[in-house]
Amino acid sequence: MPTRVELLEIIRNGENSGVEFKRDVIQNHELAKELVAFSNLEGGMLLLGIEDDGSISGLSRANLEEWVMTSCRDKIRPAIIPFFEVARDVERGRDVAIVRVPRGVDVHALWHNNRHTYYIRVGSQSREPTPEELRRLFQQRRMLRAELQPVPGATIEDLDLRRLSVYFGQIRQQDVPATERVGRRSF
Repeated sequence: MPTRVELLEIIRNGENSGVEFKRDVIQNHELAKELVAFSNLEGGMLLLGIEDDGSISGLSRANLEEWVMTSCRDKIRPAIIPFFEVARDVERGRDVAIVRVPRGVDVHALWHNNRHTYYIRVGSQSREPTPEELRRLFQQRRMLRAELQPVPGATIEDLDLRRLSVYFGQIRQQDVPATERVGRRSF
């Protein structure tokens, strides 16, 4: 846990790619959105009980830790379990909850209104990624293999059959599959 002085400095420095402020009265999908965006970047810290301008409003929600954990399990796919702690008396009588998530091993999505929505952190904002950003995110997590993606309009005639034969014979150490005649030659 950061010391009181360190926490006050984080708050003074404001929101950024790794820090977000929220009141604790937000909806569970709003909490999940921010945590998804952090997890899909390099991880981050959500401070509950802090206004956007950095003023400390404190915590008011009962059973806050349970609410945070339930939100992460119900609203994030695949679910995440963040690190949760409460810093007491950051300002006189005002507590702040610190919710931290590391960089995800998987690509995470918000599950809300029966649909998955992906988010990434862009500076101090959580935004939906472009199709290119999302594809890159899946590639970074090794969840998308470009060599397995279809190539629109490609046919068997586009393949170098000699190399394909070497691949099956030498790399896979398998018999070369029989194919129909494809115009130039068969295997």
